[in-house]
Amino acid sequence: MERATKMGGRLVTALFIFAVSLFCTILTGVGALVLWLASRIGSLITAALIVALFFAVLASVSYLLSIREMISRFREELETVYQMADHFRRGYRWLHRHIGRLMGLKE
Repeated sequence: MERATKMGGRLVTALFIFAVSLFCTILTGVGALVLWLASRIGSLITAALIVALFFAVLASVSYLLSIREMISRFREELETVYQMADHFRRGYRWLHRHIGRLMGLKE
């Protein structure tokens, strides 16, 4: 048990170091891209705005694509809910009719 806990702690530490390293790599890459584009354009501010706009468009597209899939799943689930509600309504009407008949017979 103790050995498994140590291995789990090592795995979490390794994943944390990996995530921090990946973040630093991406940050450095974006910085290098901005500096390279600035050397081509001649303006650091314009280069930073172009790169920021690119990533904003990329984020928007990925967000919209993920929402489309989620909305499709939501529609399927909503359709299932409507079908179940229809079955419950039919069952309630059937039960109400039969109980009404039984109550009518008792009176």
